[in-house]
Amino acid sequence: MRIWRPAGARRLLAMHGVTTSYAVDPVGTCVLGVVLRGGFRAARGRARHDVRAGDVVAWNGWQAHRGTAIGGAPQEARLLMIEPPDIAAIVADPEAAVTDVEPRRPVVCDAGLAARFAALHRALERPAWALERELALAEWLRDLAGSPAPDRPDRRRAARADPALRRACAFLGDNLDRNVTLAELATAAGASRFRLCRLFRAGVGLPPHRFQLAHRLQLARRLLEHGAGPSEAAARTGFFDQSHLHRHFVSAIGTTPGRYAAAFTAGR
Repeated sequence: MRIWRPAGARRLLAMHGVTTSYAVDPVGTCVLGVVLRGGFRAARGRARHDVRAGDVVAWNGWQAHRGTAIGGAPQEARLLMIEPPDIAAIVADPEAAVTDVEPRRPVVCDAGLAARFAALHRALERPAWALERELALAEWLRDLAGSPAPDRPDRRRAARADPALRRACAFLGDNLDRNVTLAELATAAGASRFRLCRLFRAGVGLPPHRFQLAHRLQLARRLLEHGAGPSEAAARTGFFDQSHLHRHFVSAIGTTPGRYAAAFTAGR
């Protein structure tokens, strides 16, 4: 499995590899991809999906999923992970803070959509202007989404613009290395615990503790990419120890912190 961060794409992680099984809990990170060869049977909650070569997969970041190769033969895929926005972005610009990916369904059989994704993914291996890359991705996401219910993005934007949610996000961003309690967070936000949890689910799709976990993992990935060791990354991002980071990292992205760091070291 190759892993890289396209130049200038702060919130994108690209992957290309071959596997016979996987299991991830993406914690707010949207996983998009296309199967190039082989196939696998995916389980997401109670739903089961057979994914074949040429199919597009679009897993939102709110639910764990796993897959096993059909017939035991390896499957090759190109994947793109869209990380949650930086906390500062949510506070500064609630209208544009989150990519509201609303796929029509998690598995899409559309040869044209698959071919455009593969071309986009290959382009991410080369230097490109940010505007060119962002436009290509936005157009592809629009095609993937089709015509989502218009009120859902509106509800999300309204929740993200709520001052209580923005204060809570800012507080979490300033305290990623602390074991924050819900009472502390509610006090900082100036809202009841119940209302705060409701705002988080409506605005960012995650309860507060998983929102904080998503950003701890995001910061840990940045640190590993820039040469920090797993123990240092764990200490700086609020995990109890290296094994605590290891467990959540493998669950979220399907590889260990050490292997993740090595992928970026090899690419430099």
